[in-house]
Amino acid sequence: MKRRRFLQGIGGAALAVPFLSSLQPRSARAAGANGPQRLVIFYTQNGCLTNRWFPTVENGALTADAFTGANQTLAPLASFAPKLLFPRGFAEHPHGTINGYFDPHDEGMGSKLTCAPIDPDTTVGTHWATSASLDHVAAGLVNPAGTGPLVLSVGSAFANVKGILSYSAPNTPYSPETNPSNVYKKLTSVYVSGTPTTAADYHIAQGNSILDVVKADLTTFSNLNMSADDKQKVSDWKDLLRQTEVKVVSAACNADNASALGITDATVKAATGSRDVATQFKTGGDMMIDLIALTMMCDTNRMIVLQWPGFVTFTWDGMSCTSDHHGLSHRNGSVAVGGTCAADVLTQISQIDGWYAGRYAKLVSLIDSIKEGSGTMLDNSAVMWLPELADGNAHNNNNLPIAIAGSMGGYLKQGQSINCDPKGQTLGTGNSEASCANGATTVSFNTGSNTGNTLPLSKLYVTLLNGLGRNVSGWQTVNSFGTMDTDDVTKGITMPGEVDLLKA
Repeated sequence: MKRRRFLQGIGGAALAVPFLSSLQPRSARAAGANGPQRLVIFYTQNGCLTNRWFPTVENGALTADAFTGANQTLAPLASFAPKLLFPRGFAEHPHGTINGYFDPHDEGMGSKLTCAPIDPDTTVGTHWATSASLDHVAAGLVNPAGTGPLVLSVGSAFANVKGILSYSAPNTPYSPETNPSNVYKKLTSVYVSGTPTTAADYHIAQGNSILDVVKADLTTFSNLNMSADDKQKVSDWKDLLRQTEVKVVSAACNADNASALGITDATVKAATGSRDVATQFKTGGDMMIDLIALTMMCDTNRMIVLQWPGFVTFTWDGMSCTSDHHGLSHRNGSVAVGGTCAADVLTQISQIDGWYAGRYAKLVSLIDSIKEGSGTMLDNSAVMWLPELADGNAHNNNNLPIAIAGSMGGYLKQGQSINCDPKGQTLGTGNSEASCANGATTVSFNTGSNTGNTLPLSKLYVTLLNGLGRNVSGWQTVNSFGTMDTDDVTKGITMPGEVDLLKA
């Protein structure tokens, strides 16, 4: 058999075992047969109408009925009930006046993925987060060749703390990519031409040789108690791999499959560069969703963030909002707090919430439609809808509305809503319609829901990190994330570990 053809058919650590007689009948742990685990974060700003957002089941099994009703925001997700997990009772920390500074939107962005305070420095006025964010930590643990996360934003993003979600290091904001063409160009550079024949579908992606993929396993074999003859075989095999330097790519990563997703030169061009917000959100947003799926198929990134800007006026798909989303979330159509209700404000917010639910459903549906191993890409992933705030008027960050689709390769429970509150209290759905409902015209700065304030969001992140990386060679269990999990900067991490209730 020709050397190149043989290398095209190898599969991870298993490549060495058949040749090493001194190791028989032992076996080595091969790479997961169904593909790599991935984390995708779908991030929206300004909160939502929480009393319309949550499924009707707070703790228990989910069916399609939990997403139905005249005011049920998540109706587009009803058919995915068996693959959804709603982790209830989580709160963002730190929150409130920390180190002498407080702005709920700054914290909702800067602290959300970092679980660290934002910089109170009023001289510079940037208020950047003081720790690296979840996406960068996760990418550093599981991405090939040290690749950073893929952070995307639809349309445009503010270059300040209210528009930046990702941080590569303390006080080091990481700007999102807003141009679909740039994402597309990077993917076309790693396409497989013709019909792929490789069986190495789920290995570390483009830019790595076969040696890069399996060197950790080969090193492990070299350190085992084996005969001198077998040690020489391993050494010879390394030399052969270095000479060949075969690039390994996913069998799904090619122009034909991209076209099947609707990704072509023409469609990417149509989704790029428009200054019209409606086009940016509709055509551009859909293209970003398609490019996320293609990125996963090509296995060029296992940590992806899609953030939607919050200061946008929705005037498409039947919506004719009178103010931008941020102003509507305040119920008065402006940046002020209190005052007079904007006309039909709750209807407008509900329409926006429903539109985002449709985009999230599209992302979940697309990823679930792509076969991978014995299941789909969604089965190997966790696609999490994460909000900046719970209720936009109350600006609260407790009892957060969070949805996770996919089990991350069987690590997470599915088809359930789980009350994780350690006190066991009933959480409810919040009080988003305390103002501007039933003919009321005065806006009050209501408190949303005061429940679900004791379980830190950082514990959810620890759970996701371990689910993401558990099959990576050399993985060490993560026990904590961020710098603090209360609102007391002197205490640090007080509740380490995962949330076992969420684990399958």
